[in-house]
Amino acid sequence: MKVLKAIFGAIGRFFARIGRWIKETAWVQPLLIVGGIFAIIFSIPYLTKWVKSWFNDESASEKYYSSKKVKLDNAEDHNSDVDKLFDFLESYSEGKADEISKGKAKWGDKFFLTLVQESCSSCEDRYGGFKTLEENWNSGSLDGLDGKFKFYTIYVDTKNDDGDNLFEKVYERDTVNAMFEETISYMSGEFADHPYKDNSGESSYTTSLESLTNREEISTPTTFLIDLTDSAPDWTSPHGVREVLFSFDGIGGSDNIAKARTLHHAWINDAEGSGSYNIFSPEYKK
Repeated sequence: MKVLKAIFGAIGRFFARIGRWIKETAWVQPLLIVGGIFAIIFSIPYLTKWVKSWFNDESASEKYYSSKKVKLDNAEDHNSDVDKLFDFLESYSEGKADEISKGKAKWGDKFFLTLVQESCSSCEDRYGGFKTLEENWNSGSLDGLDGKFKFYTIYVDTKNDDGDNLFEKVYERDTVNAMFEETISYMSGEFADHPYKDNSGESSYTTSLESLTNREEISTPTTFLIDLTDSAPDWTSPHGVREVLFSFDGIGGSDNIAKARTLHHAWINDAEGSGSYNIFSPEYKK
């Protein structure tokens, strides 16, 4: 009996001490409550991202384009990877040998660069062409290609935490804006005949080109074939833009292999024996 009294006495004293502590430190409790509320508020963005990750239904096209994405982080300071890519093309136009060498080592001397955005049906319709070309590079009907397949994407709708469009930060730079203006001139045939413009029969081609002058109106997808090799044709711009494609069609069909064939023809251009059937060649025969 004495043992039980001792145990219950100890328990009673323990709860009595807790009661006194709560009574004596009552002023602390509002602070704890307020602190808890702020902790919940500040954690909401992270909780939102966490919950969204449960329902990640990213499409196959978005996964593919994302895997080729050039990042826009730090675009506010003009120090993003996209900035660096355009700096490389600017260095090429200015003939800066050291910068050109470094840039080619990083990006290559011939590659596709496509402007895309999320929830873009035209982008989704054409991703299979890039993927098929990559998977069948230099094989079957997609042979005769020089170099390696290189493909980069820029998401023009990327925003920072404040809701600012990051591609706009790059686009507003004078050198980048001038590059787009120059591209329009060369692809329009102002300095040399442009076979694709003349042969494609796309009545909207010039209009799509002109959309490059307004960041908000840029058509997606817009694909640039950058060619910095010695064999680039004379209609290639000083920044290395050789071709610009928008919502391109397939050649000989509408499936992925036909769309890959369009990209294949753009890449080989005027390669020996390809001129008469290559819409990107001045030797093309309709």
